[in-house]
Amino acid sequence: MRYFKNSAAKKGFCILTLIFLCIMSGCNNINPQISNNKTDSTVSYNEASTQSKEIPTYINADELAHRSYELRYLLAQEKFNSPEEISVNALVQYAFCHLFYDNLTDMPKSGNRVRQATAEEINQRIIRDFGEIDTDITKSDLYNAGKNIFEMWEPAYGTDIFYAVTLIREESGLYKARTTFYNDSSKTEIIGKTVLTVRDNAGQMIITKMTSSK
Repeated sequence: MRYFKNSAAKKGFCILTLIFLCIMSGCNNINPQISNNKTDSTVSYNEASTQSKEIPTYINADELAHRSYELRYLLAQEKFNSPEEISVNALVQYAFCHLFYDNLTDMPKSGNRVRQATAEEINQRIIRDFGEIDTDITKSDLYNAGKNIFEMWEPAYGTDIFYAVTLIREESGLYKARTTFYNDSSKTEIIGKTVLTVRDNAGQMIITKMTSSK
């Protein structure tokens, strides 16, 4: 009889331990609205409605913050109401670099590497990020007409970036990434702000518009 009581006690202890571990594991889940990024970042979603629940996972706030930084600070595009307004040199260089790097800030900080790409490769990357647009990419300074190919010295874009980004879904179905960029990880000095608008094209983010401010 004593053995039965001890077994019951042990069984009860095991059950309580299991419940405790389950509770603790639930508390350790990562908040899906906070993103861990190699750069210093803070990601949040507008809570004014149910839109945070309506944002698909492939509409990624960190990616949009990087695209904003690249367009504004690496390619000097202050604003555009459609991708056709982006200068052909900036557009081609954006696509060219993205053939080799997911984020342009991951590029080397120094070096003198020469890259080449075909018109088809450049066009496909432009379509992927901006959709079908009416721009003659052969007007770019990077196009070598004699060789019928695009060539560039790989730019030293590599850098660390620090930002906070808020992603919202509008009633129109468009998404806006509002990003504030900072000088360093202390986030005490703002270097600028951007608002990047994208649409969902069957699971692919398409950039449609950007504005910026100090």
